[in-house]
Amino acid sequence: MEPVWITNCDYMAESDLKKLINGMSPEVVGEKYFLASVPESEMMIIANYLDYIKCIYREEEGMTIVFSEDIKEEMEEVSEEKIAGPFALITLSITSDLFAVGFLAKITEVLAKEKISVNTFSAYFHDHLLVPYGRKKDAMDALKKLASR
Repeated sequence: MEPVWITNCDYMAESDLKKLINGMSPEVVGEKYFLASVPESEMMIIANYLDYIKCIYREEEGMTIVFSEDIKEEMEEVSEEKIAGPFALITLSITSDLFAVGFLAKITEVLAKEKISVNTFSAYFHDHLLVPYGRKKDAMDALKKLASR
């Protein structure tokens, strides 16, 4: 029996790859972002900084926190690993279907051809890219070129 996906969404999500690429509307969000690895025991401290945190991802080794430069010193105090960054955060503004196939593969392929490293994460409405801060213009140029094809 095939699984049945039931959705109760008040928005229209795009799943067509060509429409996703053409309508991605990449936008640089904020300034510099960094990553830290924080033990779960520090989550109450982290909760004090939610206004500066873009993403928290729970891994077996700890909590990965994507945060703005505003709290870099505070995160250095609680991070178990060296802080990584700086990165530019690029949001692909199109609302992508969570089951769309090939969208991020195409994005990362284009950036790889330009020798731009990228860390991606998907949220409920949009996909997000972390690229080296010094390459944000190159990344935006490559994404805009892809979207205009």
